[in-house]
This record gives sequence, structure tokens and C-alpha cells, in this order.
Amino acid sequence: MKTTVIISIYNDVEALDLILKSLNTQTDSSFDIVISEDCQSKEIANYLKTYNMPIKLVHINQPDNGWQKNIALNNAIRKSEGEYLIFLDGDIIPYSNFIQNHRKLAEQNRFLSGRRVELGSFFSSLIRSKKLSYRFIEKFYLLLFPFLALDKARHIEEGIYLKKDSYLEKKINRKKKKKMMLVGCNFSCFKKDLEKINGFDEDYLSPSVGEDVDLSWRFNYLGIRYKSVRYIANTFHLYHTRNWGDASEKNDKMMQEKIKKEQYICLNGLDKIKNGEVK
Repeated sequence: MKTTVIISIYNDVEALDLILKSLNTQTDSSFDIVISEDCQSKEIANYLKTYNMPIKLVHINQPDNGWQKNIALNNAIRKSEGEYLIFLDGDIIPYSNFIQNHRKLAEQNRFLSGRRVELGSFFSSLIRSKKLSYRFIEKFYLLLFPFLALDKARHIEEGIYLKKDSYLEKKINRKKKKKMMLVGCNFSCFKKDLEKINGFDEDYLSPSVGEDVDLSWRFNYLGIRYKSVRYIANTFHLYHTRNWGDASEKNDKMMQEKIKKEQYICLNGLDKIKNGEVK
């Protein structure tokens, strides 16, 4: 199964370097990479000129005209060669078996989604400065648990690795199944399923909802169901401040209007649809 990893980035060379090095030391290297850049950073362009790792990489970018992540993601889907797509955000570092488990658990008519540990500022700065290896944290996660808590990490439990179908994994994921939905920084699906719903909805021009929750209901409408890889395909989220303002409320209102219209195939996605015709 040919697989493409799509990394959505915005002007963060340090984090991109960490992500690429993590991807190039995975237990399963059967994939290529598309960098989906929602700007045209000279620093990132210069950094990628030095990229000499074995995994094939394609870089696409676009002018920085505000938050247009969904446009960049649709461009990345068009460029992708894989029949199966795995999505990461540009501040997310995957565990060493992340790709292996997404590929292993891939299933027709399912989208897979995991979660992330939101590291605190101290541990994030140590990782960024390469004074502490993320693989060290991965390996000794339970021992570091109290220190991560002191650093005000969020969702610390999401970094605990559980073997698929182990008693504890089945018990936890079954209990929380009804509450779960796609998280855009860590999910995967077959490319053809994204094409069925016409990809990401480019009407969303601010973060939250549009790159994950909106996909969830549209997938579900077509019978493409959620499958959890929580505690199986784990990731670290590097600390940064957030300033979404009222974006979440606006996006949610837009999504509710689309749900009422049963607009599961977005009109402004991979294809531009007007009056029922593709433009």
C-alpha cells in the first residue's frame, strides 16, 4: 500500500527538522513525504535545500495570505502519490512506530485518528534546542510522567503506549469511542475517501473545526467511520501560544449550516463546484 505523509507547516524550521528526523527513523519507512506549507518561508526553502535523507520529499507552498491551511492541504493531496494518506501538523513529533501502526491498522471505509501529548514550555524548549531527545522521552515516558506534569503538559495520558488489542487498550478505547472524532494533527485515511467528500473545505479561513471536525461529519455521512489509534500511534505536540479569537464560534456556525443542508461534498474543495458542475 503506497503511503504519503502530509505535513502541514507554517514558518517553523526547528520543528520541521525534528519532524523529518523522526520520520526518517521510523520502524516502517514505506512512505514518501509532502510538505504542505501555508506560506513561502525563505528559511524553510533554504533548509529543505539541505535535505539529504533517504525518504522522498516534495515541497509545495503558497503566498501567505492569512490562514489558508485547507487550501494548502488540498494542494498537497493533489501532489500526493500514495493511495493512503497520513496527516501531521508542523508542531507534532511522531513516536518511532507511528507510521507502522497507522499503516498496519488502515481499513477500508474507516478514518484513523490518534491524539497528542501537549508538552509544556520547558520540555519543548529542551527538545527544540536538542538538549533532550524526544526518543528518550518516548522510551522513558512513564518515568518522566511526573516531571511532564510539573511542566504543565496537557493530555499527558495520551503519551502512554498500549499494544493494539491489549486488555487495557480495548477497555479504554471502547469506553471513549462515542466521544471521539478526527483530530487533524494525527489522522489517516484512504485518498479515495477524501476525494469522495471533495477534500478539505476551503470556505474555512481560520483554525479550528474546518480541518478536522468538519471532515468527521462529512466522512460519517458517507458511512466512513472513525477508528481509534489512541495510545497506539502517539505523538508529541510542541508548546506554543494560541490565539484563535472567536474563530471557533464562527467556524462552528458555518459547519452547522452546512450540516443542515447535508452539504457533505464541499463545494470549495479539491474541485470547485458551482450549480452542480465542476469548475
